[in-house]
Amino acid sequence: MNDQSSFYKSRLREWPRRASDIQAYMDPTFATIAARYDFMTRAMSFGLEQGWKKKAVNFIPRKHEPGRVLDLACGTGDFPLHLRAAGFSAPIFGLDRNPGMLKISKEKCAAAKPVSFVQADLTAIPLKERSFNVITMGYALRYVVDIRRTLTDVFRLLDRGGIFVCLDFGVPTNRLYRRLCFGYLFLLGSLWGWLIHGNADTYWHIVESLKAYPGQGAVAAWLKEVGFEKIVMREQLGGIIAIVSATRP
Repeated sequence: MNDQSSFYKSRLREWPRRASDIQAYMDPTFATIAARYDFMTRAMSFGLEQGWKKKAVNFIPRKHEPGRVLDLACGTGDFPLHLRAAGFSAPIFGLDRNPGMLKISKEKCAAAKPVSFVQADLTAIPLKERSFNVITMGYALRYVVDIRRTLTDVFRLLDRGGIFVCLDFGVPTNRLYRRLCFGYLFLLGSLWGWLIHGNADTYWHIVESLKAYPGQGAVAAWLKEVGFEKIVMREQLGGIIAIVSATRP
């Protein structure tokens, strides 16, 4: 994203190019924001974020019930709750690197059994191939250095006919609108960071990661390259949010 103004360039960090550097940056960040993560996602989206997750779950055909579901980078456990609300009773496994996020997930999903959680990183997923019928992921793909490799791992973990559904920020194609969206995320994130944590830069990682993110079009192309079929993309709010689904043949 070379069209960013000097206003951003003078304040935002260059997004790390190595997985270890991203982990070193994001581990303490997520530890700081975990307790306020749910509040922030709702506040910055003006309450729309839960509706996007519901739409993402609606991409999953009911033919996948019963089966096994994996929620990659599960965060604070919203997807398992949305799956249960939609009527899915299959066992759900949540995976996340951050212990603070997992603690909240376990508390929120205590009544949504069977839901299990494991602490692990997206770059080294300790699960067997073809173990799941459904894999979900929310707001995590842009934090991965090698997105194509992660999508290959998702393909490996899915059984035949399994579906992958990913919800994340997107990169709008319109340059002016893109700058407007990034500016909104920067300014509102700065405000909430200062109000809640006493540091304006607490949420700057959102824009920093988006500046380096190739966008939903590239993700759809990589899904096809690694072997997925029936790739569907639904953009929200002009492309700043994107829901992408794909099926393993």
